Amino acid sequence: MTERQDAEEEQELVRLYVLFGLLFRVAMVDMGKGRTVPFKISYDWFFQELSRWAEREHHQLRRRLRQMGCILLTATRQDGTYVVQYRHRGYVREAVYSIEVLRSECQELARSWMTARPKSFADEPRAMFQRREEEQGAVSKEERRT
Repeated sequence: MTERQDAEEEQELVRLYVLFGLLFRVAMVDMGKGRTVPFKISYDWFFQELSRWAEREHHQLRRRLRQMGCILLTATRQDGTYVVQYRHRGYVREAVYSIEVLRSECQELARSWMTARPKSFADEPRAMFQRREEEQGAVSKEERRT
C-alpha cells in the first residue's frame, strides 16, 4: 500500500470510529428520552440492539486503529464542529467534522443496520401469525386454503 492509500485508510477508519462511537451513545440517550413520553409499546429493545451493534463496531475499529499505530487523544465539540486529535506514527493529527454531516451519517448507519437485520416478521407477517395459530390449533392448513 502506498503512503497516500495508508493515509486515506487511516482517515476513513478514524471517521468510522467517531461515527460508531457517537451512534452508540446517541442511541442510549434517545432511549432515555423515549421513556419520558408514554408509548403504547416499549422500543427499548430497538435502541439497545442498535447501541450494542454500534459499540461492537466502535471497539473493533479502535483495535484496528491501534494495530496500525493510531491512538485517539481527544474528541471535542467546537463551534458546530467535532474535532478529533489522534497520534499516528508519533505525529499528532487532527480531523475536523461538521456536526450536521456526522448526524446525517449516523442516521444512514442506523438505516443500514435496520436493512441488514433479519426480517422474518417484516417479510412474512401473515406467515408468522399463521404459524402461531397452527401451534395453538386454531386453524388447520386445509381451512386456510379455502
